[in-house]
Amino acid sequence: MGGKKILFIEGEPNSPNGDLRQGFAKLLGKKIEGHLPRINLGGGKSHTIQKFLKNKFEADAFLLLIDLDGPEAEKEQDLSAHNLLKQRENVYFMVQEMESWFLSQPDMLDRFFGVDHNKKKVSDKLPRRLVTEIPDPKSELKKATKDSKRGEYHEIKHGVELLKLLDAHQLEESFSDFKYLIERLKE
Repeated sequence: MGGKKILFIEGEPNSPNGDLRQGFAKLLGKKIEGHLPRINLGGGKSHTIQKFLKNKFEADAFLLLIDLDGPEAEKEQDLSAHNLLKQRENVYFMVQEMESWFLSQPDMLDRFFGVDHNKKKVSDKLPRRLVTEIPDPKSELKKATKDSKRGEYHEIKHGVELLKLLDAHQLEESFSDFKYLIERLKE
C-alpha cells in the first residue's frame, strides 16, 4: 500500500451551510475505507489549481479533483489552459460539475428531495440525455428541485448530504475519472 496522499478538491471550505470535506470523505470512504487522503478544499477552480501547483507538503501523491466545466472531449484543452499537462496523471475531473454525479443517480435525488406540491418527482423534471452531455448540471438540478420539499438545490447545504448518499459503485461505472481516482487512492 502507498503512503500519504493529498487530494485538492474544487469547493468552498468553511461554509456556514456545511462542510463539503465531510461529504467527499464519506463518499470516498465507501470505496477506500482506511486509505482516505488528506482532503484540501481550495475554493474556486483557479484557486484550487494554484494551491495544487504550489503545494509544499510532504506526501507521496498530490491529486487534484476539479470541475471540467465543459464536455469530456475538452479535457486536454482544460489541462492545457490551466498549465496542468505535466500533472495530467494526477488530475481528475467531475464532468461537467459535481452536480453531474447527482444527476446520474435520479432515484437518490427522488428520495432526498421528495415530491413537489404537484406530486412530481425530481427525476421527472430532469433532461432525458446522458448527464455528461448536460451543459449546466447545476442549473438543471436547481430547476428540477425548486418546488421540492427541501427547496431549490443549494450547492453546499444539499451538496454535502448528496455526496454522502451517492452510490460510489455506480459513480465508478458512470464516470471514468472517478473510477481512476479511486484506483489511484487505493495504491
